[in-house]
Order: sequence, then C-alpha cells, then structure tokens
Amino acid sequence: LLHHEKLTETALLIMEKVLKSELEEELPEDLRIMFVDKDTITNAVNASHDVHNQRIDNKEDDILTRINNMKEGYTSDLYNAEIQRNRNRIAEINHFLENTKDEIDEHLDR
Repeated sequence: LLHHEKLTETALLIMEKVLKSELEEELPEDLRIMFVDKDTITNAVNASHDVHNQRIDNKEDDILTRINNMKEGYTSDLYNAEIQRNRNRIAEINHFLENTKDEIDEHLDR
C-alpha cells in the first residue's frame, strides 16, 4: 500500500507540473492526456494498482492449487502404498498359517 500511495502522490505532482508547463522533459501525447485532471490520474493509478493486486492474487491461487494437487497426489500415493503393504502382510500371514497347518497335519497323521 505504501508504494501505491507514493505512486499516487508522485503522479499528482507530475500532473501539477504538466498543468503549469514546468516539466523538464516533454511527455509523449498519449501519456500527457492522462495528466488532465486529478480524477483521471487517480483512476489510472488505482486501475494499475488493481491489476497488480489481481496478478498477485492469481499467482497465489495458482501456487495454492499446485500445492494442493501435490499434497493430494502424495497422500494418495501413501494411501495406496499402505494398502499394498497391508495386503502383502496379510498374504504372508495366510501363507504362514497354511504352512503351519500343513506341518501340524503331517505330525498328526504319523
């Protein structure tokens, strides 16, 4: 906000110099027409400030979207890996139980 205030103040000072023809350098015509009155220059500076803030907001939204997508992907990968680990462990336990049951049956059949 401080930058916006300084820019507005500077633009108004330049406008005063343009109106009094006290500028050391000649302004191009398309720039000179902005310095017609206080409302015009204030509106131009405010519009520039709004566009600048909108770009920052858009970038922030983009960054947050990318972070959330990365987080969701990472969480999904962890979830799927945990499911697979659990399934492998259950298969290992079932295999152990079958082997143990077979060994018990062998000893009982003797």
